[in-house]
Amino acid sequence: DSVKFDLLRNKQPMTVTIKLYKPWPYAIQGHSYDVRARYVLYGGLLFQPLNLDMLEAYRATDLRLRHFFEYFTVEQIYLQHPDIIVLSNILPDPINTYLAPYRGAIVDEVNGKKIRTLDELANAFAQAPEQLVIRMIGDGPPLVLDRNKVEAARERIKTRYNVAKEQNLREQPEAGPPKQANKT
Repeated sequence: DSVKFDLLRNKQPMTVTIKLYKPWPYAIQGHSYDVRARYVLYGGLLFQPLNLDMLEAYRATDLRLRHFFEYFTVEQIYLQHPDIIVLSNILPDPINTYLAPYRGAIVDEVNGKKIRTLDELANAFAQAPEQLVIRMIGDGPPLVLDRNKVEAARERIKTRYNVAKEQNLREQPEAGPPKQANKT
């Protein structure tokens, strides 16, 4: 969208048009309509950027998660974390059996590299060496995944849970019913 303004500059009337952008970083605190969620699925672990819809869908009660959500703009958390990446869900599989305590945790780094966006997380998984060491914000041991085991389980997880795509990095409009042509 764009807005047209009539204004005075140096006592001269002018008309300017300003393009309006999405009100980031405030957008995470509002509902998103008619868009597909952004996510990365790796080894049955579902990672999503924190937003109001995700918070309500999973009924998150973790205080750290709520703090990051509530103070995203006030404390300028968005400067270090443009996307707050959360391990939002776990699709149960033998390779992630003992990882349930990490559900709802915020990703800090993967193999020593700070993760700021969902794209960076997807790249870290794509370029992973033999082991992935995922550190979450806060205390506690890191989450460790063996790349070979994840690759071996990939098709099994996709088949069992009917996963069509392992990642969606861009917000896209929902696929709606086909439009019918007007008949005259």
